[in-house]
Amino acid sequence: MLPNRSTFAPHRRCVRAALIAISLLFGLAPGAETAAQAERANAPSPERRELLNSERIAQRFGSYGIEVLESDGRVRVSNLYSNEQGGRICRTFAVVKYPDSVDPALAAEHDEIVRGGSIGAVFAAHGWKVGKTNLRFLELDASPRVAELMHVAAGTHLATHAYVLDVSKGGRSIEYALLVEIHHPDYLRLDDLPAIYGPVDTTGREGSLDALLAVAREQAR
Repeated sequence: MLPNRSTFAPHRRCVRAALIAISLLFGLAPGAETAAQAERANAPSPERRELLNSERIAQRFGSYGIEVLESDGRVRVSNLYSNEQGGRICRTFAVVKYPDSVDPALAAEHDEIVRGGSIGAVFAAHGWKVGKTNLRFLELDASPRVAELMHVAAGTHLATHAYVLDVSKGGRSIEYALLVEIHHPDYLRLDDLPAIYGPVDTTGREGSLDALLAVAREQAR
């Protein structure tokens, strides 16, 4: 004969009470862990930094490489490319104009960059936050040199970004260089630039901007 189910009722209540007491003792009240997990899941994620150009190219095309075409300690010209079946395709033709004197705090990073390192990636690897002051968004016609690197027709309108690059760490911000980046039309268009980088500010830098664009046009020829 099977015992009546009511025979076990007091025993079950005792076991349940004991389990609840143990849970409370260890801070695991019923549902507490689930609530904590939900709180973590709903917590706002840390602010995401802007993608580096190298990261954006790799993300968009599945690969990234950099080829330094010219470098004389004053200006560096680089081909930021992706690897395609037909070979390398330049996604950004970059012209960097270094200051007359590089801050000593950036000496190691600058040396690595001069030896061919990708600027944003080098600074990020050394713990610096990279920032940009946008000077101008414009279009330039592809010169024969740039057109060949990008595999486009000469004269193609190319979105161009002129900006000041600064880096910051430990509460200190240092201006590093002036840059012009000329982008492949399959990578970035003119309308994309303000959407990604925000507004421009040329206050007090009009002369520097004109000189920078002159250097970029000369190097792109």
